[in-house]
Amino acid sequence: MTQNPELHIWFLPADGEALAVKSSDFESLESAVTALSEALEQGRTLRFQLTGPEDTETGIALVNFANVVAVKVWPESVKGADHGQYL
Repeated sequence: MTQNPELHIWFLPADGEALAVKSSDFESLESAVTALSEALEQGRTLRFQLTGPEDTETGIALVNFANVVAVKVWPESVKGADHGQYL
């Protein structure tokens, strides 16, 4: 069974601080971009299972896209702020 890739997702809310999460909720970078774009266009709320080191507990983030003005997503294998795709 193939594991989903670990993706970094950065949200910029209309008001407040930016939120960055790591998630394995999506089968691929392309499926993440599609799902996040649709949520952004429709103002939906998405639930993310957060990932972390194996020895730490993970959590859940609920993101209301009605309050998000920008999203950036990139795979874990890409390092640096200049990489990724903004939605």
